[in-house]
Amino acid sequence: MGTDTGAVSRRTRLLLLLLLVVVVNLGPLGSWWTQERLDRDGVSERVAASTEGMPEGQVVVALPPEVTDAVAPDDADGTEDQAADRAGLLARTATLEPAAYDDAVATGEVEVTWLEDDPATYRVEGEQGGTGLATLLVVNAGVLLLVAVVLLLRGRTRPELRMVATADVRRVPPGPLLERVEGNDYVVRGDVESLSEDELVLAVADRRVRVLLDGHANPASYQHSVEVRGTMIG
Repeated sequence: MGTDTGAVSRRTRLLLLLLLVVVVNLGPLGSWWTQERLDRDGVSERVAASTEGMPEGQVVVALPPEVTDAVAPDDADGTEDQAADRAGLLARTATLEPAAYDDAVATGEVEVTWLEDDPATYRVEGEQGGTGLATLLVVNAGVLLLVAVVLLLRGRTRPELRMVATADVRRVPPGPLLERVEGNDYVVRGDVESLSEDELVLAVADRRVRVLLDGHANPASYQHSVEVRGTMIG
């Protein structure tokens, strides 16, 4: 495994992680931004809501004409499916939070908010299933937990390598390298993660290599980039 391969692998994992974060957040962020727009620029109106014949917590909402005209225009030449969609909007079923449901039972009305420049974007106030900042935090916590589990499991499946140096350690420019020279002889290049008088541990891309110095000189210190040649023993 050469330097370029290790660097590309690390960049690929980072890009995949960023892509995962974007994909997971795309839906919740879009929903959250819509709610923010409705809070800031929305037009609200009290409309009729019926609970007759509906299960507990559900109401039939008569959406404002502005909303139904935007979502399903009244087209005399439209298809039966379009007509059915419009009829469904004119008598839309909504499942409400307990407080909102109690208010609907008491008043026979619910509040609907929509965007004046985009009436197809609307919400029934008190309807269950909204996405807020708390939801985004939970989603991202889940992503971080998944990443932590993957890294933990991956660390367990990538055992530390051990080698005995056959030459002095050399300071080199940064860049990971784990390359077989011949038989069990390897050239290893990485950053010093820890060291003692007779050994050092190198971080080589996503691997760790423990180098037994066996009397050879080590001019490097913590976090220095070094190269060493030796015999792999495990």
